Amino acid sequence: MTDEYVTISYWNVTKNIYYSLLFIFPMLFLYESMCWIQYFGQSEEIRNGADVLIRQIIVGMGNGSEIVYALLLMIVLFGVMFLNRRVVRNGKFKFTFLLLMIVESLVWCIGFIIIMSASEQLLLSIMERNIIPEQFYLAIGAGIWEELLFRVGVIGLALSFLTKIVGYSGIYSVIIAVIFSAIIFSLFHYLGPFGDNFSYKSFYLRTLAGIFLGSLYMFRGFGITVYTHIFYDMFIISMPVIFIAA
Repeated sequence: MTDEYVTISYWNVTKNIYYSLLFIFPMLFLYESMCWIQYFGQSEEIRNGADVLIRQIIVGMGNGSEIVYALLLMIVLFGVMFLNRRVVRNGKFKFTFLLLMIVESLVWCIGFIIIMSASEQLLLSIMERNIIPEQFYLAIGAGIWEELLFRVGVIGLALSFLTKIVGYSGIYSVIIAVIFSAIIFSLFHYLGPFGDNFSYKSFYLRTLAGIFLGSLYMFRGFGITVYTHIFYDMFIISMPVIFIAA
């Protein structure tokens, strides 16, 4: 009875946005802290592109205040958690589930690495500059903000359009939304002054990565997908250090 309850609770409850947001809060805090330390006293700072885009949208294309942005972000996050607080009723909240989510994310990350390594090219979705602290916090930012923008945002909007306006059934809508999000996710990496040079191979591979992450998001939710993305990027960053040590 207990084992069945734990299994059902874990797989159903941890997909809930309440657990997901609680799960990513430490990474969000780490991202902001590392960025502040890296660029303390400087007028400009480098952030993840999805983070910058979302900031611009929220504060009016960059003309608003950072304080206003932070307050709005906190209001939205805690508001969403409040609306989904039912998941912790009746003693369902379990701290051990958060630890299991880390382990699960590592497992998905290994699968992600295997899939991408089959192409003989592991792609990194952050700037390839030899500044380790900068690379690590950008990896965290990529996991949080790219998943928020492309999985939660693009897939959510695409699903709403396909089901409510076009009238497609659930499974077809999910497939189309995931593929559409993956294409937009891939194209996004070629935009801006720090974007990569376009090549068909990297475009296809990033689309494949987007399909994997989009499918994982639909299957396991926001939090697991964020950590899988972060662990993947951190693994790629750590590869030169691992190979040197070996």
